[in-house]
Amino acid sequence: MKFGKYIQSQQVEWAGPQYLNYKGLKKIINSLQHSPDQHGTFSLHNAGGSSQGSAEEKQIREFQALKTAFFFKLERELEKVNTFYLQKEADLKVRLLSLLDKRRISRSRQNRATHASLITLREGFLQFRHDLTKLQNYVEVNATGFRKILKKWDKRSKSSTKELYLSRQIEIQPCFNNDVLAELTDQGTTNLAEIEHLLSEEDPEATADLGSRGGPGQSTTTINETPLINALKQKNASGVRDFLASLPKWPGGDWSEDEKEFLCKSFLRFCTDTSVECLDILLEVGAVDCNYVDDISGRTCLHELAIAGRQEMIERCTKRGAKLEATDVYGRTPLHYASMHGKPASAVLLIKFGAKVNAIDHDGCTPLVYSITGGQTECVGILIDNGAVIESHSATAPIPLCLACEHGHRDIAMMLLSKGAQLTANAEGLFPLHLTSREGRHDISKLLIAHGADVNAPDGFNGWAPIFYAASEGHLTCVQVLLDAGCESNLVDEFDWSPCTYALYRGHIQIARLLESKNCKKVVAPAQDMILARDSGIKPMAPSGLFSEESGPADTAAEMDLDELPDLSLPPPIIPFRIYGHAFLDRRFYIHVSFRSSQGGTSHSTRPVTLLGSQQTSSFKMVISSKPEVGVPYSVILPLQDDLEVYSFLVEDLETFSLQFNVFPTFGTKPIGLGAIVPSQISMIMRRSWNGAGESEQCICPLFDSHLRVVGEVQFGFGIVKPFAHPSMQIGGKVETYWKSTQVVGSNKLDGVHSFVTASSLAEEYIQVVVQLTSDGIPVIYPEWYLTFHGLDLSLGNVTFAQAREIFSNRLGGMQSASTPTSATPSGLAPGASWQSLNSPSSTVTSELAKTVSGSFLSLQEILLSLPSSVGVSIVIKYPTSAEQAALKLTNLSDVNTVVDTVLQTVYDQASDRSIIFMSFNPSICTAINWKQPNYGVFFGTRCGYEHEDNDGQSPPSPATRTQQPSIPSRAAIAETDPRCNSIKGAIRFAKSSNLLGVVCEAAPLVQAPILIKTIKESGLLLATCGNANNLPANVRVQDTHGVDAIIVNGVFRYNVT
Repeated sequence: MKFGKYIQSQQVEWAGPQYLNYKGLKKIINSLQHSPDQHGTFSLHNAGGSSQGSAEEKQIREFQALKTAFFFKLERELEKVNTFYLQKEADLKVRLLSLLDKRRISRSRQNRATHASLITLREGFLQFRHDLTKLQNYVEVNATGFRKILKKWDKRSKSSTKELYLSRQIEIQPCFNNDVLAELTDQGTTNLAEIEHLLSEEDPEATADLGSRGGPGQSTTTINETPLINALKQKNASGVRDFLASLPKWPGGDWSEDEKEFLCKSFLRFCTDTSVECLDILLEVGAVDCNYVDDISGRTCLHELAIAGRQEMIERCTKRGAKLEATDVYGRTPLHYASMHGKPASAVLLIKFGAKVNAIDHDGCTPLVYSITGGQTECVGILIDNGAVIESHSATAPIPLCLACEHGHRDIAMMLLSKGAQLTANAEGLFPLHLTSREGRHDISKLLIAHGADVNAPDGFNGWAPIFYAASEGHLTCVQVLLDAGCESNLVDEFDWSPCTYALYRGHIQIARLLESKNCKKVVAPAQDMILARDSGIKPMAPSGLFSEESGPADTAAEMDLDELPDLSLPPPIIPFRIYGHAFLDRRFYIHVSFRSSQGGTSHSTRPVTLLGSQQTSSFKMVISSKPEVGVPYSVILPLQDDLEVYSFLVEDLETFSLQFNVFPTFGTKPIGLGAIVPSQISMIMRRSWNGAGESEQCICPLFDSHLRVVGEVQFGFGIVKPFAHPSMQIGGKVETYWKSTQVVGSNKLDGVHSFVTASSLAEEYIQVVVQLTSDGIPVIYPEWYLTFHGLDLSLGNVTFAQAREIFSNRLGGMQSASTPTSATPSGLAPGASWQSLNSPSSTVTSELAKTVSGSFLSLQEILLSLPSSVGVSIVIKYPTSAEQAALKLTNLSDVNTVVDTVLQTVYDQASDRSIIFMSFNPSICTAINWKQPNYGVFFGTRCGYEHEDNDGQSPPSPATRTQQPSIPSRAAIAETDPRCNSIKGAIRFAKSSNLLGVVCEAAPLVQAPILIKTIKESGLLLATCGNANNLPANVRVQDTHGVDAIIVNGVFRYNVT
């Protein structure tokens, strides 16, 4: 989510207009069309006349006026944020002092803390922490907003005011001094932990004394409270009557203040638990005040009865004077709670006695809002029938219809529409149809359209129509509903991206195909039978257009990710033009921790920490560290905004390495829970994992508090890359190391935003070979998962190299020579091929060599020994992801580290001046290859959400490898949910963060939406393409025009260095 939309979503939840007006400030920035530099002059100097000079002076005046308007508004926003913060801080300080005072009294020797008083105190501290968390979030969001808006100003105006303004104007404000919030958090956390500990040790059944929860004025009563408490617990009416009969002044007469306080507390505590008869007896005494307020929660008995849904007691208390409009600490009335908890009979009764149906609490919510959010359809009907307002009462308040659409409550949405609810936008600028499209509520979308919703209405922030949300979020049925309703499918946003482009970018291929049929840009169709690109005289791809003088398309990705770009600056002159190799492990171990599931799902990726009971809160932070310390600990704000983030550690010895997780309040220093994974656990997980923990292995770690009570758990995945050693593996050694370079290129879309384009030392052509390991650890060239032998499906991990070669030879059907293979003439060659044809220096046609290799069954060693050293080799390591392993039921697989080590050992043993690159469609394999060696570049392959063949970028399988295909699940049946494997967006993120050389993508989506090519290249990655679309010359020309660096066709990876 973009920050502008994020801050608007926060305004909906709390303190709406008090947030930074990010959108208003951004509008001023967007008014800067042509910005002068930081000295107030323009880059285009006047060289030809006074008319040009006057025009430039006018532009400078306009710029100065915009600058004045921007910083004036920014200062007013800063004052607004600071004033609101100080008010809320003061309120929280007063509340904390009150809680601490009650806590001190409850701990005094004369007033021992009891179970009831501790529960009430715990609730009070939880409420305090809840409100403190909201204030902390308010501070954090606004601090981020000020940083981002200043960064945007600097980039658009080509100035450098951000750091100076932050240090002199922003960071000195009280609202951005975290010391006060940290102190308040620590005090609340410490007291809450102590109360939780006391409650865990105390037996509530053995507790008789209600104790004192009041202020200093309370006295120490001598009433023996045990009989009454026991009677109320047991619902013993005669016991209650007997206890009251034993007291003086009953029946009739005056009661002491202590006796009234005691009876009021007893009634409030048990009004939801004991019998009506017992409560009637207490009410008959005459000392019970039905408006008695709990001094921590602020609730009366009517609040508690509304939550429990006890209609008979609501009626009795109301007739005895209970106030229907009494509010608790959150400003909520009993009707709020009846609506929130789905108690329609209680709601009817409260309204009958005069409760206001449109009462507003401190969060700006009415009872109707809470009933809609909770899906309480019957309560919604009751409230509407009794006059509840179905429209928003303010600009930032929740809109009932939007809430129903967002939460997927179709019956409620239908009810609201039937009562005349308007299709208006919420505070985020989203109409109901935008919300249903974003959330995938296709049934409600149909309902809205039937009631006149505009299917092409732009939202108030991005100008997106609903089709953009449905397409980008992958909701196929919603897209179909919108198309059936006649929405425009060829719209583009301010970045020139269409809904189809977003679908392709995020891997939603079915949606892209559907939109393609509705006027989206189509993939170039073949005008004739497939023609090989090389045979048609199509030149190889240009290396990123590094030296091209022509400007490319608009800088879409730069504008989209403007918040994530570094500050505007030119690279320092000390940076070398060429960067050789990359960082590698040497003798260390690489451990990476992530919070996504092994299948890429989000079941616990967005909430990696689960706190038990009352400890759960809306926001906190987790510190991830190691023992021994190998770097600065990671501080992670939860819930996660990005579940693809990886937290890595480089360690010397696994035998002594342990991971530690400390969970804190967002601004506090007192931990809520602590957990650790010790070396023996890591070793055990590695042994039990099918991939040796080379991929993200899922773990659960319990969290303990300071009293060693289990307070929660943290769920995470970790992977380990072990070091690889070889005498030839060094920079400047026997093996030639690849190099890459980057150049800053100006952008046409936004002045001041720069993109990076990469060139490298890649050779012109590589033969692509797909490598797997046999059961005896021999890397062989074979593009499919299975060999078929007499109807049996055998994975290479279940056969030896000799067995696999024999099976392959039998599958050739006698086409291969029957001569006994010798060391000089390996068996497994394709029909008609020979050692001489493979090894001859005159074999300069790479495509012919690739055809021979793809039709043979050879080991990697034989390939490297056979091919001339002038022929480059692209080694594709084929290894299943977790989803593939589960779907294909592959067994006896070597672990990730063993596979990569074996391949690297073979490559370095045959070290020469041959150009080699590595590639894999498995992210864990790419990570391992890149970290284990510094000499060879690594490409990550993604299918972009398309179904693909099992040959991993190879040419179509030869007849020998096609014969007797096993009955295995199709590619479409494999539920691969890892966004790195399924989408261009995920692939870019992974390759960039892993410092890979480039990505290999399916050509089809890039031809369909060429703007995606620029998006990939501007991330600083080389781009190669594969797939059947590359067999069409027209498609290759499209890619060449837009700067694709290389194509893979017919088993050849073609790249041009000229």
